[in-house]
Amino acid sequence: MSASGIAPVSATHHSRSEVHPPAPRPWMLLTLLLVGMALASLAVGAVRVPPLALLGGVLDALGLEAGSRLTPAQQAVLLSIRLPRVVLAVLVGSVLATCGAALQALFRNPLVEPGLLGTSSGAALGAVVAIVLDVSLSTHLGTLRLLAVPSAAFAGALGATLLAQYLGRGGGRTETARMLLAGVAVSAGASAGIGLLTQMATDAQLRSITFWSWGSLGGASWDVVGAAAAPLCATLVLLLREARSLNLLLLGEREARHLGVDVERLKRRLILSAALGVGAAVASTGIIGFVGLLVPALLRLALGPDHRRLMGASALLGAALLVSADLLARTVAAPAELPVGALTSVLGVPVFIGLLARKGAT
Repeated sequence: MSASGIAPVSATHHSRSEVHPPAPRPWMLLTLLLVGMALASLAVGAVRVPPLALLGGVLDALGLEAGSRLTPAQQAVLLSIRLPRVVLAVLVGSVLATCGAALQALFRNPLVEPGLLGTSSGAALGAVVAIVLDVSLSTHLGTLRLLAVPSAAFAGALGATLLAQYLGRGGGRTETARMLLAGVAVSAGASAGIGLLTQMATDAQLRSITFWSWGSLGGASWDVVGAAAAPLCATLVLLLREARSLNLLLLGEREARHLGVDVERLKRRLILSAALGVGAAVASTGIIGFVGLLVPALLRLALGPDHRRLMGASALLGAALLVSADLLARTVAAPAELPVGALTSVLGVPVFIGLLARKGAT
């Protein structure tokens, strides 16, 4: 009796959530949070920019007269250093969180993140290969030498994800459990390759490998933003379009098929989109962990499983989280700068343990 009583209630609730649009309040709160953290990141630092001067700079850029203006030093710091850093943090944070939300729906597990598919480890292996071979390549690459590490990281991310997807296929279709195991194996192989390569690295290369593997936005520039913007924005568009299909996929693969979803094509689109976005993110900033795990997992507890609401909210909160983490990274130990990936891990580990404990108690 109880089982038959619960099923109609959940089905009715699901149908009502499909009819009524999500409430706007989460979007407003998350947007205000993101704007507030972005303004704080632009204003705070070794060169402080007063709020009135910051507003005056924005008005001047729009062609409007402002009473308070930026000094030349403030303008140079704001436009050439902090603004591209904030823009890159917004793009990377939103993509990592959205990829995490999509993969958690694909595997129907709130503790999944892109790193479990080998994407981050593959990117790390590609970057380490480029760093260790830097001396022999530098004389041939010329100005392209600056793109060697990001390009190798991007190629490594795509290669590792495609390998995990290939190994995860069985019986002509992609098996999610098998693909997760394949991702673990690919990550282990990439980590072994990184360990072997670090034994060949010089002291300077080891410092670069260590700093890159923990992630940083310190290398942000308009050139980096321009190179990363296209794949990152494309990933956001591709994943946000799949919100309804992800809702149907939560019902089960067989049920989603009966409702008109081509499950195999959906899996391929999600996996390749995640590989594109995470590869571009890691190539731009290094490895930044836990954003793709924490943000969608926490928002799912607060907003529910409707991906029409969850995907956009994950993008906003992921961007705000990475902007705030970067602000802490460059100010908490000034003039030194902490790796932002270490800060997100410090925040992420206790929350991850809490999620595990919560799942174990339910």
